[in-house]
Amino acid sequence: MKKVNPLTKKFIKERARIWIKELMDLAREAELKGEKDLEKEYIKLILEISKHYKVKIPDKRYICKNCYSILIPGLNSTVRIKRGRVIIKCLNCGNIKRYIIRKNRG
Repeated sequence: MKKVNPLTKKFIKERARIWIKELMDLAREAELKGEKDLEKEYIKLILEISKHYKVKIPDKRYICKNCYSILIPGLNSTVRIKRGRVIIKCLNCGNIKRYIIRKNRG
């Protein structure tokens, strides 16, 4: 049986990804319970871990950079599709994010 060296970059980055996923789940639960302060702390911690370990956040679209809240469509955000773009609006602070919809080539 192989021993895994806990100090390798691959192991550390994988552990950081797991932390981020767990913190995203905790932030969603805090948003649903109405605990805004706890949710903001989770989001700030997610952003710090991502920056420090250079790991991408999987659902970064659903984090408001302005008020540090998880955007849950229908609860605290609206999602619209207009002219080939997805428009996500935070209902807490009014911040708007726009993403282009890519067309599949083939």
